[in-house]
Amino acid sequence: MSNKDNEERISKNKLKSNISKKKIDSQTSKLKQSTRVGLTKRMQELAQANKEKDINGAKKNNNNNNYNNNNNINSNSNRYSKPIRNEKVNDNWGKKTTSHGNRNKKPINKLKSSINSINSYDRGYNYANNYGYESGIRNTNKEEMEKEMDEKAKEEHLRAKQIIFDRKRREKLIKEEEDRVKKEKEKKEKEEKERIEREERERKERLETERKEREREKREQERKEREMKEKKEKEEKEKKEKEEKEKKEKEEKEKKEKEEKEKEEKEKDNNTKSNINLNIDKSEIQKIITSEIGFRNLGNTCFMNTCLQNLIHTEYFIQMLFSKSNLISDKTPISQKFTELCKEFITTSSSAISPDDFKREFGYKHRMFSGYRQQDTQEFCRFLLEDMNSELNEVKHPAPYKELSTLDKTKEQCDKEFDELFRKRENSLIMDVFYAQLINIFKCTCNFETYSFQKILDFPLLLQKSRSISIEELLNEYFEGESIEFETKCEKCGKKTVHEKQVKISQPPNVLILSLQRINERTGTKNDCQVSFPDELDLSKYIEHECWKENKAKYTLYGIGNHSGSLNFGHYYAYIKIKINSINEGKWYEYNDSIVSPHTYSSNSSSTAYVLFYKKNN
Repeated sequence: MSNKDNEERISKNKLKSNISKKKIDSQTSKLKQSTRVGLTKRMQELAQANKEKDINGAKKNNNNNNYNNNNNINSNSNRYSKPIRNEKVNDNWGKKTTSHGNRNKKPINKLKSSINSINSYDRGYNYANNYGYESGIRNTNKEEMEKEMDEKAKEEHLRAKQIIFDRKRREKLIKEEEDRVKKEKEKKEKEEKERIEREERERKERLETERKEREREKREQERKEREMKEKKEKEEKEKKEKEEKEKKEKEEKEKKEKEEKEKEEKEKDNNTKSNINLNIDKSEIQKIITSEIGFRNLGNTCFMNTCLQNLIHTEYFIQMLFSKSNLISDKTPISQKFTELCKEFITTSSSAISPDDFKREFGYKHRMFSGYRQQDTQEFCRFLLEDMNSELNEVKHPAPYKELSTLDKTKEQCDKEFDELFRKRENSLIMDVFYAQLINIFKCTCNFETYSFQKILDFPLLLQKSRSISIEELLNEYFEGESIEFETKCEKCGKKTVHEKQVKISQPPNVLILSLQRINERTGTKNDCQVSFPDELDLSKYIEHECWKENKAKYTLYGIGNHSGSLNFGHYYAYIKIKINSINEGKWYEYNDSIVSPHTYSSNSSSTAYVLFYKKNN
């Protein structure tokens, strides 16, 4: 609804209100006038009738009536003196007045004054009645007149109240309508104000968004320009670097070619020299393995000296090493330094030599051995033999790994196939001398057997108790069977059952190394229990194939690595059996760093034995 429609509706309501007010005023004035005329006329009629009826009795009671009338007149005159004056004042009902009191009176006040005028007529009637009759007024006529006057007054009073009620109701409706219109107007003004504010806010937001968008586009443009600039600079830089790199690569290539040429010439000379130096006869090998020359301690290097003495006095190993001297060159630095160290046993005239060149070369590859801290001789021995096995590997292009299938094959066939597969990847003199091949037999409850194989360098024997124990007992514990639960199903019965595992030797080594695990890494303590070991060891019961059990499973002890003292403050030294010829039984010597002296056994039991070296009997 528009504002114009609201204004028209409000003006119509005001016009109706004014018309209703005028009607009420006119009706009220007519009512007052008619009431006043009717009452006056009625009073005159009653007075005339009573006067005619009592003319005859007036003379008889003149004295008494005069007395009573006089009293009544006096009393009534005193009583109604004020109403008479009010009646004269009330003659102006319905007329407009200019007095101060009636200037701004509301319509309800006019109605109240009309009610007062009715009451004044009642008092006027009493006054006229008293003055209209001089004597003989009957009480019945007076009571009837009073009753009639009361009824008319009541009717007029009720009519006036109804008029007041209707007027109030109309005024209330008009006020409510005005309030409603006012509220609608305020609501519309508020909505209009909110709309203007919203539009202004949206306009500001739009301007702000446009400003941010312009700034973003500006930044994006600057970024692109910067990236283009950086890209151009980078391309120029890369181009320059590329040119420099190509130039440098060219120079390095030329330098490398020159170095390779020099290296080839040097290797050629070294190989010629090496072939000459390493081409030694049996007597020189015999001199090496029977030497009584020690190694100087370079600073906590007793662990290294002990291992080197045992390896250098391994006859089969030294023979194989010098028989394949063509494999030793600058590309096999550890094997080369070890060979040079063996050569010094032939050429030196001193009772001890210094293995500093060998230690330096070994420390380059294994940083843990580069310093002068105490280390473990078993660990050093494994690192050394594995390095030499890698350097002297004759397989130049190892075959890819292939899973061995044991289905429908005998143990011998599986063992031979595994060895062939392994030799296609690793084949060296270290493998021939020190490595053994084990077979793991897994037997299902349905008696179906599966096999797996592995190559090991030494046999770690765990010392779990502090009591005296023998090597045979430790080997029995190592090869003892156990029950394990397979995660895969059996190939024959198709069930996941518990399998019995048995470990056996399928190919025994030429040199057997037994490592006694005296040190508990979890607690950091050492077990110094007595371990008895025989000079002759038979491994027949631990070998799977019968072909190895007759003469190829018996070994002779020739070297012992010992450790005395505690874990933190200990010392390593070696016992080695020197046998000059096959007739001589040989003698035991103690190699304690640079000091070499004969040693006499009282019994084959020791609490210091740490590594045992056995060689296979021919």
